[in-house]
Amino acid sequence: MEQVLQQSISLNFRRKSGKFELLVRGERIEQNVCEFLQTISYLVGKDVEEHLLNPSDEFDQVRIPLTCKGKVVTLDLADFIHFRELYSRQMFLLKLEDLLNRKGISPSI
Repeated sequence: MEQVLQQSISLNFRRKSGKFELLVRGERIEQNVCEFLQTISYLVGKDVEEHLLNPSDEFDQVRIPLTCKGKVVTLDLADFIHFRELYSRQMFLLKLEDLLNRKGISPSI
């Protein structure tokens, strides 16, 4: 019987330092705000359907640029979709917090 281990991927925003902390395969990667925005822009522009429907082996994995220093992570499609959802969720939380702050509501953190 084969056992499939899902990679542990997490993304957190550290307010004190103003940096995002990404954990992929046990490796901790820090991103500043610009790098986070570049990564999310890349993820949004990536055509997931093209990867799902193309039988070619080159579409089984996705390379994702993470930092301005050339740090790149390669993920299989399932992990890529999870990764993309994490970034989308973090972006939603940042936008929600910004909206609350603009309305004078202090979110409890």
